[in-house]
Amino acid sequence: MTINNSYLSLSGESESWKVKSYDIEMTPNMSRAGNGKVIMKDKTNYNTDLFSIRVHAVIDNNDKIIQGKSVTSSGGKIDIAQETTGTTEITEPIPVDNINNIYMVIKWQDTNKNKTSEERINLFSKKTFFN
Repeated sequence: MTINNSYLSLSGESESWKVKSYDIEMTPNMSRAGNGKVIMKDKTNYNTDLFSIRVHAVIDNNDKIIQGKSVTSSGGKIDIAQETTGTTEITEPIPVDNINNIYMVIKWQDTNKNKTSEERINLFSKKTFFN
């Protein structure tokens, strides 16, 4: 009997954000993603009314969203300086050999610029991981 389980603990950063300990567990029957922290650089608090993350896995050159989280506020503001990603179970198993890239897109209402900002954080690349 062969058991083929894989585990990735990923991190990365962009201009404004750091991602720590974003985990992906893969078994032949299912996959689980999340349990990470998203931290705004150089901020101990940041109050806004919009924040979302989407985690994408590019598998065999097909881009799929494997996890998403949104936080919005009506009336008051929310502190997004440190957020957790939560955990999502993925019903389709993800074969680790077929993953080309994993990245996160963070969107938030930038109160300094009075607009929605967006940044991409690369968490995994087959090219850099296996070379």
